[in-house]
Amino acid sequence: MANNVYYNIDLSLDAGQTALVEKLGESCRTTNGEMQWVSYEVQELPIYPVPYDEKDWYSWGCEHMGAKWISMEDWHEHGMSGHSAWSPPIPFLTNLIQYIYNEVGGQPTAKMTYEDEFRNFIGVCEVWIAGDDVDWDFNEVEGSELEATMTEWSGWDPASEDFSWWDLIEAKNGEKYEPQEVLDEIVYGFFEDQKVMVRHD
Repeated sequence: MANNVYYNIDLSLDAGQTALVEKLGESCRTTNGEMQWVSYEVQELPIYPVPYDEKDWYSWGCEHMGAKWISMEDWHEHGMSGHSAWSPPIPFLTNLIQYIYNEVGGQPTAKMTYEDEFRNFIGVCEVWIAGDDVDWDFNEVEGSELEATMTEWSGWDPASEDFSWWDLIEAKNGEKYEPQEVLDEIVYGFFEDQKVMVRHD
């Protein structure tokens, strides 16, 4: 069973680009079951250089979306969010930005933050148009670096038998914190400024 990678995409678009994104979202929106859960069949979108291949879905998904499958739970004019299998959907995002540019021009850009469900890694990916072609860059951090940053600052030992992520534990500065909250702050701070650091004095 695949690890989920949770992602959030923020788009920076003009009015024409926004209208196109809304149209794309409606075109792949589906409802399922008695509760009418909303999902988005993003593999069916016209944004890919090679159309979806149902027979070779695994290889096609990895190459053109960045994962064997993408679950898209939210789609709106300013972005989208969901989870994917094993890896972040970077090719999906680069294909989307290229498609927007090809259809309506302008300078569409995007930022995606993502984290493995067990925080084996987290990352930030930025996508833009350079000339007539999409370009992108990303910054990814291993979970071991996140934990090491927390440990160095706090003096805690997550490997000890009495360590708990959800208890208040005294750090080197004499104050008590929940380790999980400290780690969360490292992660979400990284999403903002791409610096791996503790946000406490």
